[in-house]
Amino acid sequence: MVVSALCTLAIPGAVHAQRAAENAVTDADDAFGISVGLESAGIYTDRDTRGFSPLDAGNARIDGIYYDPVGALSGRLRQSTTIRVGFAAEGFPFTAPTGIVDYKFRTMPDEFGNSLSLYRGAFGGHIVEWDLRLPLVDRHVSLTGGIAEADLQNSDGSNSLSWGWTVRPIIRVATVEFAPFIVRSAFHDDYGHPFVVVRGATLPDVPKKRVYLGQDWAGRRYRNDHYGATLKAKITDQLSFRGGIFHSVGDRNEYYTEIFSIIDPPQGGAGPIRANHSFIADPPHEVHSTSGEALAVLRLGGGGWNHRIFAGYRARNRVTETGGSDPRSFGQVVFGELDPEPEPDFTFSAVNSGRVRQSSLMLGYIGRLDGVGQLNLGIQKARYRARFRDGATGDRGSSRADPWLYNATAFFDLTPSLSLYGGTERGLEDSGVAPENAANRSEQLPATRTTQYEGGVRWKFSGGQFVVNAFQITKPYFSFDAQNRFVRSGKERHRGVEASLSGHFGDRLSVVAGALVMQPRVTGPGVEAGLVGRRPAGKPSLYARFDANYRTDIFDGLTPTVSLVHTGKRAAGSAPQEELDGRQLMVPAYTTVDLGLRQRFKIGAIDASVRAQVQNVFDEATWKIVAANVIYPEERRRFTVSLAADF
Repeated sequence: MVVSALCTLAIPGAVHAQRAAENAVTDADDAFGISVGLESAGIYTDRDTRGFSPLDAGNARIDGIYYDPVGALSGRLRQSTTIRVGFAAEGFPFTAPTGIVDYKFRTMPDEFGNSLSLYRGAFGGHIVEWDLRLPLVDRHVSLTGGIAEADLQNSDGSNSLSWGWTVRPIIRVATVEFAPFIVRSAFHDDYGHPFVVVRGATLPDVPKKRVYLGQDWAGRRYRNDHYGATLKAKITDQLSFRGGIFHSVGDRNEYYTEIFSIIDPPQGGAGPIRANHSFIADPPHEVHSTSGEALAVLRLGGGGWNHRIFAGYRARNRVTETGGSDPRSFGQVVFGELDPEPEPDFTFSAVNSGRVRQSSLMLGYIGRLDGVGQLNLGIQKARYRARFRDGATGDRGSSRADPWLYNATAFFDLTPSLSLYGGTERGLEDSGVAPENAANRSEQLPATRTTQYEGGVRWKFSGGQFVVNAFQITKPYFSFDAQNRFVRSGKERHRGVEASLSGHFGDRLSVVAGALVMQPRVTGPGVEAGLVGRRPAGKPSLYARFDANYRTDIFDGLTPTVSLVHTGKRAAGSAPQEELDGRQLMVPAYTTVDLGLRQRFKIGAIDASVRAQVQNVFDEATWKIVAANVIYPEERRRFTVSLAADF
């Protein structure tokens, strides 16, 4: 019924291809991470770039404008999401350590059109999406937006039901463009991943596929809404302005966490693995953030020497409620076997409340001399204020900082095809939230000062480019203390080399290939005392990904696709283990292979495409590391097929 209703809104007409043309491999400029629609390519994501999360760090941008999102932005707004590091960030003022998450919004349409996308996911899941592009006044007023409904199923039996809609008018008068937007998303009957806690020297076997170890009455309900507006204006030939104000909401109405804490296996390894089964119910929590930026840009120069001077202000005000939870113990169980429990009557206590206010006054410069290179400089005076109130005791705490932050990068064009760069950044970045099994679970961790040094070389060739960068990032390290609180316990340094090959080789082959070789290390009192290992949890020393499309003449363009991903071994826990001769518990390295087919075609004036894919062809079973000592199963072999049509 949903599909037929959406189809009635589709009016045939000649429009530029939209969803049917989406292809992360052919759209990628490099192998450092891109997401287009439901597809992705490259070695980095907004949750993992150079071993850190640029999204958690507060480095998100909407069309270059600072944004502090609580949850992910809807695909009805985003044309693409790109990770900007190294050369890819050369045009961005005020570059940040750990990279920039660049959300590119869909632009003003010049013709009417709408797109329908049907996705048949793994294990019977699905996504239905409809996008609208409606010019109202030629080149002056348009309306974009859409609706979506999803049922996502995972290998461990967890699943998420959701729906949402987006409206974004775009108004352009003379040289001014104003674009407000509303995104409403609701997640209901969301059955989350049961977490496994390992503190010993042994990893349990990965449970069977599609066996959900959680409770069938523990469906979570929460919101993920975004409101805001962007304003871009050309004031004179030299002076322009861009800015935006945004509000992001991630309120939790019902939220549950299920945990299986593995007990050391019996001596000699005989007998089943047992676990302590615990459950945490949360009261309603408000989580929201208001953020924005105003930036003036003055352009000067001529004759091959061009200058851009930036002056601006950015700020955010984030509120996070935590605690008040009702924890329950369901006793010992055989891990991997079902343990259904009756739903208790939960009793909640007062919640904790935290507020973070952060702002920066900014002054920057980007100058480029054709044929020579580019200089990117920025300085910020930041102001950080955080307050926390314990709901149970009423105790209050606060922290503050007023640091100077900077970025300085120089690019040199040695030849028209060969370039070098080097630079450094110092930022005040978020550290995310405490993990689900911590005593201070979901608590907003304090902002920390992060320093990065980087340099690289880029070779451009006909149809593509090859990039090699080296970097070192240093920021505080968080781990568990004696009271099981997730707190700062030392310093974490990531030193590594990343490589990217991307391009179109002939008329048929498109390749995006990248690799990261990294030395992640932890230092500090915890390491010196032997309480914390030298390897930060979940960070591999080697990660590589290869994506390729090859267009054939079969059916006038049938395109086989392949993705190969190798993830090196990772520390599952933070503490050295005596049984392992003082080494940390490790998750072994693994490699996955995805194979697929893509076909573009037309039905009259309708441009359409279909894609089928088998992911994790050899059904590799391993663990995903959420935080130190916290894991859940990675996705197993699954088949997906999607159909997109532009009307």
